[in-house]
Amino acid sequence: MAYLNAKTAFSYDATILRGLVPAIYKSSRRESTERCNHFYRLEEVAKSKSASRVGIVFEDRSWTFAQMYEAALKYGNYFKTKFDLKPKDIVALDLMNSDHFLLILFGLWSIGVRPAFINYNLTGDALCHCVKIANSVLLLVDADVESNVDDAVRQKLEDLKIETFSQDFIKAAMAVDPVRLPDELRSGEKARDMAALIYTSGTTGLPKAAIISWSKVTTGGAFVKGWLNTRPSDILYTVP
Repeated sequence: MAYLNAKTAFSYDATILRGLVPAIYKSSRRESTERCNHFYRLEEVAKSKSASRVGIVFEDRSWTFAQMYEAALKYGNYFKTKFDLKPKDIVALDLMNSDHFLLILFGLWSIGVRPAFINYNLTGDALCHCVKIANSVLLLVDADVESNVDDAVRQKLEDLKIETFSQDFIKAAMAVDPVRLPDELRSGEKARDMAALIYTSGTTGLPKAAIISWSKVTTGGAFVKGWLNTRPSDILYTVP
C-alpha cells in the first residue's frame, strides 16, 4: 500500500477531494437558496452553538462570532445611513490590517455593498487608478496612511467621498444600533457575481483589478477546511 501510494500519490489526491467535493456542494447550495453573500455564513455561525467561540484574534483583542455579527450589523447600518450606500455600490478600502478591517468587510456585505481592497502602500497615480477603475463611490482611508491621499490625489479623485478611518470613526459606528437590514439588499446574487475586488502588484504597469466571486469565497473557505481537516477549536494564523 505504501508503494502504491508513493507511485500514485493517492493519499494526497484524497485530501484534495476531501476539501473539493464539499466546497463545490456548498457553493451550489448557497446559490440555490439565495445565500451566496458570505454575510449569511457569519449570521449562521453567530446564531449557532458556536456563537460564543472566538472568531478573530488581533493583537490584544478578540471577538466571538456573536460579537463579530453585531459589529458587522452596526458597520452596515452606519455606512448605509451616513453615506447613503446602495446595493452593488463599491467602497475602496485603503486600510491597514486589523480586526476592524474584517468587521467592515462583513458590514459592507450586510448591505449588499462590495469592497475594493486597496494596497495601503500606494500613492499618486497608482492609488488614483485603483480607486477609479473600481468605480468606487467612497474611499475609506486609514488614518495611519492618510498622508498618501495628498492634495494631488484628492484633486484627481475629484468629487469622490473620502473618509478617514480613525478611532472616532470606530466609536461612531459602534454607537449605532445593530440593525439587520432586509434580505432584499442582498437578493439576486449568483455564485459568479463579485464579492470583492483585489489588485495585481503593478510591477509591469498600473495595478489591474481582479474579481473575487462569491463562489471563490465559499469554495476557498470550505476547501481549506476539508483539505486541512480543521476543527472548530483550531486557530488559523495569518501573516499579512
